[in-house]
Amino acid sequence: MPVLTGLDVLTAEDCRTLLRQRVGVITNHTAITRDRRHILDILLQAGVEVVALFGPEHGIRGDHDEGRRVDSGTDEQTGLQVHSLFSTELRPHPETLAGIDTLVFDIADVGIRYYTYTTTMAYCMEEASWLDVRFVVLDRPNPITGVAVDGPVMEPAFGDLVSYHPIPTRHGLTAGELAQYANSEYGMNCNLEVVPCRGWERSMWFDETGLPWVNPSPNLRNLNQTTLYAALAGIEFSEVSVGRGTQMPFELLGAPYFDALEVAERLNALPDCHLRFVPVEFTPQGHAFSGELCQGCFVLTTDRDRLRPAEANVRIAYELRKLYPRRFDVTKSQKLLGGQEVAEAIKKGRREPEKIIADWKPKVDDYLRRRKRYLLYG
Repeated sequence: MPVLTGLDVLTAEDCRTLLRQRVGVITNHTAITRDRRHILDILLQAGVEVVALFGPEHGIRGDHDEGRRVDSGTDEQTGLQVHSLFSTELRPHPETLAGIDTLVFDIADVGIRYYTYTTTMAYCMEEASWLDVRFVVLDRPNPITGVAVDGPVMEPAFGDLVSYHPIPTRHGLTAGELAQYANSEYGMNCNLEVVPCRGWERSMWFDETGLPWVNPSPNLRNLNQTTLYAALAGIEFSEVSVGRGTQMPFELLGAPYFDALEVAERLNALPDCHLRFVPVEFTPQGHAFSGELCQGCFVLTTDRDRLRPAEANVRIAYELRKLYPRRFDVTKSQKLLGGQEVAEAIKKGRREPEKIIADWKPKVDDYLRRRKRYLLYG
């Protein structure tokens, strides 16, 4: 049975549930069918009355540089008004939702807590709830499977774009399941509907779905980088380069003050990482250490099914802190790592990584018990 996204399912049903509705669409370039048709083409051809678009980070067409504000404007391909949700405002204003009956969300997620698209989804759900606007999520597979859950629960959450959800780093949910979890667990009481995928099983990696790949954001360009994302991104504010500004983001780790041979030797000796580190030099052309020669490692996984990227991230951070205590400041990455407690434990070095990981397990177990109620797939 072929895997179908929620958009594929909606398309097969001629978008009937959206007809005779004034519809706003929260989307970007990732919202395509199996045959690569974009959601806006599908909706407009089916006669859905789309009255406004809402664009996340990187814009409605995914063509804005990372981290830069996206202005509101007009979508050139459809002529529709686009309200930016990555500008001075991160939520839709009540006036931009006036007259809208249904908000539709269709954006690919990567299965990691610190990803702005699912925070944007939650912000929009909250606004829709207050105005009694129906909210429909067209679901998509979790590209790194919906089985493994890994990393500390962000608690308390900082409430911003990269640290909104009080869930583990690798949450093991699809966007639709996360919407259901947030709606109930956060007390949103949004009028929520999820159009599930068909044919997807939780154990599937994206390359087992038969669906076409679209880069979910400018620095996640393949499934390998997406798999390694949480193993490296959790420390990227800590005076290191994780390959942004190169052709291999999240496959490189380094800094001008690293000794590549020593770092590779120390990291390859870490237990239970299921990663290998190959000494390299690279020069980022943007982001951290732009234009500077960095020594470091090319990173690859030896077993993606056994890899626990958030646990590996803690082990890597702990080792780098021991190697470079004056340069590697893990405190700057606490929102990504999972909060002040984890960052302080690494910085002070009083607890080994195994103890840090063990300490977050009770909250993860509690999350797993609550998560069961919202799972849509076997």
